[in-house]
Amino acid sequence: MARTTGRVIALASLLLVLMVFVMGCGPKPPCDGADVTTVQGAQDESDAALTELDTARSERAELEADVAKTRSDIAELEGQPAALEARLHELKKGSGR
Repeated sequence: MARTTGRVIALASLLLVLMVFVMGCGPKPPCDGADVTTVQGAQDESDAALTELDTARSERAELEADVAKTRSDIAELEGQPAALEARLHELKKGSGR
C-alpha cells in the first residue's frame, strides 16, 4: 500500500509539473504605459497636420484665383497697346509736356 501511495503522489506531482509547462504562466496583461501615449501623440500630430493641410489648400485655391485674374488682366491689356499709347499721348498733351 505504501508503494501505491508513493506512486500516486509521484504521478500527481509529475502531472502538476506537466500542467505548469503546458499551460504556462498565462497571458500577459495589457500595457497601459508608453505605447498608448505614443499612439495618442501620433494621432494628435496627425490631426494637427490635417488641419494645417486644409488651411494650406484653401490658401492655395485663393492664390490660384488671384493668379488667374491677374493673367486675365494682362491678356486684356496686351491686346490694347495702340489704344493705351493713344490715351497716354492725350494725357501728355493735357499736362503741357
